[in-house]
Amino acid sequence: MVIALGALSASALAQAISLHHISDTHIEGGVEIIAYDAAHDRLHAIGTSGRMVLDFTEDGVPALSTLSIFSDTQQWEATSIAIDPAGRGFGVVSWVPTPPDSVPGMVQVIDLESGTPIWQFSIGYHPDCVMFSPDGMVLYAANEGEAHSTDRPGAITVADLSAIGSAGDFAGFNSVRTYEFNEDHVTAGVDLSVLRVPGVHVSNPGIAIEPEYIAATARGAWVSLQENNGLGYFDLQTRAWTRVIPLGKLSFPLDLSESDGARLNPGHGFGLLPLPDTIAVYESIGRSFIVTANEGETLDGHEMRLGDAIDRGLIDPVRVERLRDEFGDLSEHGVDRVYISTIDGDLDEDGDIDQLCVQGGRSFSIIDETSGVTVWNSGAQIELMTGMLFPGLYNAGDERSDRAGPEPEGIAITRWGDQVLLALGLERTGVVMLYDITNPYAPVLHDLVAMNDGCAAPEGLVFFEREERLMLAVANEIGGCVSIYEVMLGAPE
Repeated sequence: MVIALGALSASALAQAISLHHISDTHIEGGVEIIAYDAAHDRLHAIGTSGRMVLDFTEDGVPALSTLSIFSDTQQWEATSIAIDPAGRGFGVVSWVPTPPDSVPGMVQVIDLESGTPIWQFSIGYHPDCVMFSPDGMVLYAANEGEAHSTDRPGAITVADLSAIGSAGDFAGFNSVRTYEFNEDHVTAGVDLSVLRVPGVHVSNPGIAIEPEYIAATARGAWVSLQENNGLGYFDLQTRAWTRVIPLGKLSFPLDLSESDGARLNPGHGFGLLPLPDTIAVYESIGRSFIVTANEGETLDGHEMRLGDAIDRGLIDPVRVERLRDEFGDLSEHGVDRVYISTIDGDLDEDGDIDQLCVQGGRSFSIIDETSGVTVWNSGAQIELMTGMLFPGLYNAGDERSDRAGPEPEGIAITRWGDQVLLALGLERTGVVMLYDITNPYAPVLHDLVAMNDGCAAPEGLVFFEREERLMLAVANEIGGCVSIYEVMLGAPE
């Protein structure tokens, strides 16, 4: 469906872009992250069942050919997968043990032709994403270091692959180093205190910084610091964290209640914390931009329903009165049930909460890489459009409206002729949105597609070209489903 944001002329309609459904492949256990191997024309994916290889049938439908796990004796979970962009015949998978803080995670190197592991090496604790540099000479891993029985520090691991010419060169490979957020690896002048960190860790913020996803550049890597509501930049030349960008709060209409359907409130007095998951970097109009999927994430022990926070005296009395002036009986509208952060929003630093901060940005943002300024944000567009077109799927049947709403999680970006396209997966709605972001200051929404029955929670997305057609693969975490779409000019039939 082509979406008109304002009146569309006949010439604009001629340039409409849409997603045409090709197939769904169901895999028991769910699929989370997916990648395309152009040299062997196959898909590689990971999920709760392990690592998967999918080959295309004569009908162009991917079919599961192999499924493997990391260990026969210990429980390990695959968390990410990436294909070498230099075409040397290998890919990598990150694995996390159970529990994830027991020992460092591992990277497993996969021979793409045979699909078998050929090497492995240790990285940091709880790796959540692996990503190659654009030229393939560096492999990065974002080590989240989530707190479990032990709170491990977050970090980035850097593996130097410049001496690797083919998959067979990994024997004995150990050119790996991990960089935490401490005084040894943070450039002087970089202020970690601008990031969102619980008060107990203010004196040692590095232990609470949790890298989530990576967007590699020619000179280094941007990392989403999801729970910390920010971005960090690791410079490859200096081997140090040289920038952090706090993402602040967004302000636009949002749905506060899980019991009233698609009903957006003005958002007065509320701030939405972006808390991004997937990020990507692209160049357009002579500049570089960062795209963030503002999924949201709870910080254990630091959230509470609004009504409970009011009863416990955590909210500024003036803010409470304004809420009641606007909504009347909060419980009648379900507003009292929205979850807010208990460590954000004390604007005057007097110990109570002045701005009610919802832990989820319900949008995606485009940020100028040089200045760190957000040049565009989708605002309420996601909830407005999905509520209108897919009311039954909206915010998981409305039940997530009191938390982070649609939870935009996955991003895929590709160049298609002169255009830059972005696919955005909404985890809780089960919808993928297609944008043209060639002009980062004025993106155009072209299409929304709902996952078919049995497929839900799109997480990993990848564009790929096959038989001179631009395709999009979507990994659905629920239902164990890989969905394939073709990107086409013109409105869908």
